[in-house]
Amino acid sequence: MTRKLYYEDAYMKEAKAKVLEIRENALLLDQTIFYPTGGGQPHDRGTINGVEVLDVYKEGENVWHVVAEPERFKPGDEVELKIDWDYRYRLMRIHSAMHLLEHVLNEVLPGKWELYGSGMSAEKGRYDILYQENVNQYKEKMIETFNRYVDEGGEMRIWWEGKTRYTQIRDFEVIPCGGTHVRDIKEIGHLKKLKRSSLGKGKQRLELWLEG
Repeated sequence: MTRKLYYEDAYMKEAKAKVLEIRENALLLDQTIFYPTGGGQPHDRGTINGVEVLDVYKEGENVWHVVAEPERFKPGDEVELKIDWDYRYRLMRIHSAMHLLEHVLNEVLPGKWELYGSGMSAEKGRYDILYQENVNQYKEKMIETFNRYVDEGGEMRIWWEGKTRYTQIRDFEVIPCGGTHVRDIKEIGHLKKLKRSSLGKGKQRLELWLEG
């Protein structure tokens, strides 16, 4: 089982590890700071001993790292891991922003809405929702509420119950989530843009971009 250092400290940028196994072009390490693709969050970028990491994926409790030059490694090697911190931090801000937006939707939209799809990149976040009214009429209120909460700040609490990991901003909704997040929502920054598009009757897409 790979020790997942990204859960112990999402702000860890470098670490050392040991190569346990090599499978084609992928390395299995005893521990890692590289977040694997999952839960809508893309995998981290970076290097292992200076070699580019092309992909990171989870298989059971193991995390595999696809590298550009696997021939440079052998089992037992002690290696140095470095993530692309700017890229990771943008993902952390976007992911936390999506959780905050979920609370804002609950607070601002009259009646019930339902999430049926989501996605994110380092540039933007996406929610696909079921809601009968056009949310554009509430957009300014949503942006104002979102930015007010960012200015006020608040801890992003993270904890485990068994094998399930939960997150909570302030005293807002508790959300199961395995992603990486900022410590305080002040770090998210203001909404730069919130775009709504129609996906069909009652189906709407909300995309968010952050400042900075």
